[in-house]
Amino acid sequence: MTPEKLHIGRDIVIFIGPEGSGKTTIARRLARETGKPYLTTGDVLRDLAENDDGVWGDKCRVMFAEHTYLDGETLLEILVDRFRKKDTKNGFILDGGLRTFEETTAFQGMLEAAGRDLPVTVIHLDIPEWMSLDRLVLGENARKRSDDTYEGVTSRLSKYFTQLEERISVIENQPNWRLVHIDATQTVPCVFEAVCEGIAEEWHN
Repeated sequence: MTPEKLHIGRDIVIFIGPEGSGKTTIARRLARETGKPYLTTGDVLRDLAENDDGVWGDKCRVMFAEHTYLDGETLLEILVDRFRKKDTKNGFILDGGLRTFEETTAFQGMLEAAGRDLPVTVIHLDIPEWMSLDRLVLGENARKRSDDTYEGVTSRLSKYFTQLEERISVIENQPNWRLVHIDATQTVPCVFEAVCEGIAEEWHN
């Protein structure tokens, strides 16, 4: 399945999965080869932490320092503000959303508040926790970002897996949403091919 054969219309495509599952690599490539805007929750929050002197910036700085998640209400306010921008009107690729049960249940309402009530395809990149640790901290080719300490990564992974089944259930039962499960233990080319095939299959169903 080549990207030129993908027809995702005005869909919003959201990538979920534990850190190290390849969300950024796959989401960036999909955005580049389909022409959809690429957004990442992490970049939005990091920009606020670095450049915003207000309440949002303060909360983001605390979040990064403590390796935790932003409270749901603040996160949704920030995302509504970002999704209202003109570049998202025909859909977009979101790298790293739906991280908590609160965010997942409120996401559709947030899209409506932003004027972006569009079809949603959620790509679940699934890898075991040990592989996340290997890819981020322990392995020879580990990412080893400045906040990728063993304690920091395990803390973030624990939060990601909290209520994961409940979040998946919400996604599966949301009208106008589609969920695609992908085995992300494979090589990047194989994962990208599976994502393209999964999106195409869901689009034609």
